[in-house]
Amino acid sequence: MTRPSFQPVKPCDPELPKAAVRRLVDQNGGIKRVAVKLGLGPTQTYAVTDPTAPDELSFARVAALTSNEAPAAAEYLALLAGGVFLPVGCVAAADVRGLTAESAREHGEAIGALIAVLADGLISPSEARRALVEVDDSLRTLCGLRALLLKAIDPSTD
Repeated sequence: MTRPSFQPVKPCDPELPKAAVRRLVDQNGGIKRVAVKLGLGPTQTYAVTDPTAPDELSFARVAALTSNEAPAAAEYLALLAGGVFLPVGCVAAADVRGLTAESAREHGEAIGALIAVLADGLISPSEARRALVEVDDSLRTLCGLRALLLKAIDPSTD
């Protein structure tokens, strides 16, 4: 089943919290689903995404909407903190050797993409976007390896 996308018409600066809330609403299946999930009416739900409205979502409601499939709030907060948020897939069934090999391969692809981008000494926005995909894949795999190692240290971590 495909979920309806949320495409508001009013422009919103992508650096504003309301832009992150808009992405979160879209990741959760749109206004109707979010309204039901949070026990709000559609009008109230639209208001929390409207950059001109004073309505805001509480942190508890943002947390209720955040999941593996809806990381917009985590991504936004990581950006504010000067970092990056990359969801890490489940590594419970992975083995250290396989994940280490995958990490080395991903790292090599990321470095190769960066070398290709830097061939002319300049990085265009489109080149940077393509290389960023490779770097993010490499980081995600390395974070998965880290999670697996932490689990080996303390099996009760999930």
